[in-house]
Amino acid sequence: MRLHGRAASMAVVLGVFLGGCKATAPARSGPDAIFLAPEYSALKLETLCYLGLASLVPDPVAIQTTDQLLRSYLTGGQQKFIVIDDSSARSRARSAGVEEDLDKLIRNWKNNRTVDKFVLMSVGTKLGINGVVFGDLLTWREEQVDWTSEGTSFTEVGMSVSIYETSNGILAWRGEKQERRESAYYRHGAGVGSGVYQSGDLERADRADRVAPKPPDPIEVAESVVQNLLIGLPDQPKP
Repeated sequence: MRLHGRAASMAVVLGVFLGGCKATAPARSGPDAIFLAPEYSALKLETLCYLGLASLVPDPVAIQTTDQLLRSYLTGGQQKFIVIDDSSARSRARSAGVEEDLDKLIRNWKNNRTVDKFVLMSVGTKLGINGVVFGDLLTWREEQVDWTSEGTSFTEVGMSVSIYETSNGILAWRGEKQERRESAYYRHGAGVGSGVYQSGDLERADRADRVAPKPPDPIEVAESVVQNLLIGLPDQPKP
């Protein structure tokens, strides 16, 4: 059964996470896969700009949550690059007269996951940045075990982060990470915590939603994925 969290409650929880009251972070293991351009060491990457998120997941709450986590950690949670956000980029683009090109760059990524290298090169020069960062939400799935069955509830979140260099428009780095967390094992009719209780001669299940384990918190999983992705960020090249 697919669970859809309420946008309001998710926003409140996300506000707590980004406000500094975080649960204990799990052990970090880094990205599952990394691409690094062969010419990376010859590039100049000092100041980057985060330009948003594409998504294979048609869930606006998941998209907003992931976007805010990436924005927060890229601009304030890593020390390898200076990263400005898209609002700062838009202000610079407006002053430089390239706001339309910036919109095209963002739109192409969100709609097609493509980057027009010539638009990128033009925008990068006018904005005074060396690279742009894009995110991609690949998976956001919550499944709760059925109270009549057995097994575990689980949450899966997967995403990637890409850095494009602006002097020649190439992909400089990309990392991808997917994480799955499971609840405690559940078995129907196993006694305490089984999701059923006796009422006279009848077995009732109208309290199953209270005892069948819920999927792990997707915000915690998403935050772990972001942290693990950013562990894999390369050092600034020193050409």
